[in-house]
Amino acid sequence: MIAEGGLRKPERGNIDLGDPKFWDEKSLDKELRRQFDVCHSCRRCFNLCDSFPKLFDIIDDAPSMELDSVNSNSFKGVVDACTLCDMCFMVSCPYVPPHEFAVDIPSLFIRYKALENKKNSNFIDNEIAKTDRNGKIGLFFSTGLNFLLKKKRLFFRRLLSFLVNIDVSATLPKFNKKSFKAFFKDYKDKFKHKKNYNEKVVIFSSCYVNYNDSKIGESLVRVLEKNNVYMEEFYSGCCKMPQLEQGKVQEVKDNAVITAKKLREKINNGFKVIAPVASCALMIKSHWPLLNPENDDVSKLSSATMDIDEYIWDLNNRIGLVAGLKPLSNNITLHSSCHSRAQNIGPKSAQILKLIPEIKTISIEKCSGHGGTWGIKKKWNKTARKVGLSAARQIFKEKNNIIASTCPLAGLHLKDINESKDISNYADKIYHPVELIAKSYGFKEYND
Repeated sequence: MIAEGGLRKPERGNIDLGDPKFWDEKSLDKELRRQFDVCHSCRRCFNLCDSFPKLFDIIDDAPSMELDSVNSNSFKGVVDACTLCDMCFMVSCPYVPPHEFAVDIPSLFIRYKALENKKNSNFIDNEIAKTDRNGKIGLFFSTGLNFLLKKKRLFFRRLLSFLVNIDVSATLPKFNKKSFKAFFKDYKDKFKHKKNYNEKVVIFSSCYVNYNDSKIGESLVRVLEKNNVYMEEFYSGCCKMPQLEQGKVQEVKDNAVITAKKLREKINNGFKVIAPVASCALMIKSHWPLLNPENDDVSKLSSATMDIDEYIWDLNNRIGLVAGLKPLSNNITLHSSCHSRAQNIGPKSAQILKLIPEIKTISIEKCSGHGGTWGIKKKWNKTARKVGLSAARQIFKEKNNIIASTCPLAGLHLKDINESKDISNYADKIYHPVELIAKSYGFKEYND
């Protein structure tokens, strides 16, 4: 008897790049059809993203209304519409491993993208995904680029759209005037705590915090310092999620091994590695070990890594946060991003915000539709807005609330949807939860 599913914890299979079947197109097509047939018989994910409606449409439009009469070439549109949010695996599907059907659509699509990238790598997408190079250029020319990249600079944005296919209406991240790494180097000399503190962490600062929004990292530093946590900063390069989205699996695998080796000594000395951006935490915890199941350093790094909100909640549970949190001016609406939920850690961001006195927190668990670099592209921006509209309507429903998101890029995209649909007149920044904790502690730069 075949069971529909149960309450068992998902057990994702490793991605073996050394297996010849992984790179075999006939084997891939057979597995696509096997898993798609399960999806076709279930259809529970019809409203999750745009991939599943596309899949069901091509099946329903086929002569037999079954997969046997669907041309394999049509699968590309289904894969291209996937943002690798992981929600179908972590939240929706009752047939993920250890179920005998062993459905894992995100890993299957990574395999498809890997074969596609091997045959025909996209030059423009490759250049957009070079976050470290682009970030360093952005830091150097931050004043000029931040001026030109605004949506109202239509001439430059249309030129950018023509050259690299970035949608004119998409808000792009600003560049820092000073990297977070440089901020930390200057600030660490001011630390009052000692290395013999029991709590010690390494901040994996991420390309986004390092180059685009150092205020998230600065807030984190101040919250950790307030709570007597010894910290060091580490950043040797991007976690390679943009490359994973393109199917550059060998590059991701190699980068994981190099980074884990560099952090080996810190982990062996009892340091936790904390990531201020949910996507980076998910990569290190989940995708890196799936690509490197045999590497002990990667496995240890995965076990030692925590999302920042997860770490703050854990710290509160074990020893309690230092007193001093004060009420904010308004209640909070929190958007829990897909990459936070896919870590399977529970509502840690909502829990830490509830530590702020006299504050009511509303938590919205819906996809923003952004999907890394996917949502800013001219081809997909309209679809990304359609996917995120339901979330935006709920997030901007409470007119006077402070809004937070565990994904800063999702925050920018949600503001774009709000602006285009005129849901509310919200004009403030969409904060990272740790920024609101810093604000509640009363750090001057975060006061209203």
